[in-house]
Amino acid sequence: MKGLVKALIVISLAFLAAYGGAKAYRWQLENKQIMAEYAGYTGGDFTLQGPDGEASLHDFEGRVVLIYFGYTYCPDVCPTSLSVMGQAMKLLESKANIKGLFISFDPERDTPEKLKNYAPYFHPEITGLTSSAPRILEVTTRYGVYYKKVERDEKDYLIDHTSRIYIVDQQGKLAGVINHGATPQDIVERVKRLL
Repeated sequence: MKGLVKALIVISLAFLAAYGGAKAYRWQLENKQIMAEYAGYTGGDFTLQGPDGEASLHDFEGRVVLIYFGYTYCPDVCPTSLSVMGQAMKLLESKANIKGLFISFDPERDTPEKLKNYAPYFHPEITGLTSSAPRILEVTTRYGVYYKKVERDEKDYLIDHTSRIYIVDQQGKLAGVINHGATPQDIVERVKRLL
């Protein structure tokens, strides 16, 4: 009986090790595919309007920065992604100097004042930024973000958009892109590779 229990424990441990290795490999492969897709996008520095005035990516040099593009009226995808991002940042608090940026591509409705209350709800280190429509278009183009207004009626609209978290390293360079559906732990593992 003891031999059977030992065999089951060994098999279980081998399965867990294989599962963990396969998951790490899958994330590494997915990141390579996404980064290949984004190879033409430069990312890079920008200056946008925050709740306390202008803020630039280079203001956070020396910190890992997580960036999410969305809008506050988004019914589900944006709050879900920002919640996951905030949870990951909480898990990383003792390990990394990390900053979160939520960039709104809906300047008509998302004023800096509105973003001041919205973004930190998900984590105190997430800052909401926006700007004029042409400036936002320039930044989203460099990061490969798709978005398009979809009119529901004459007074209301939604915005179709990509949902990814962009990882910027301590030198301000785009270091990774995480697809929608990742867990907080997935984000933590990706950020740890930069530390």
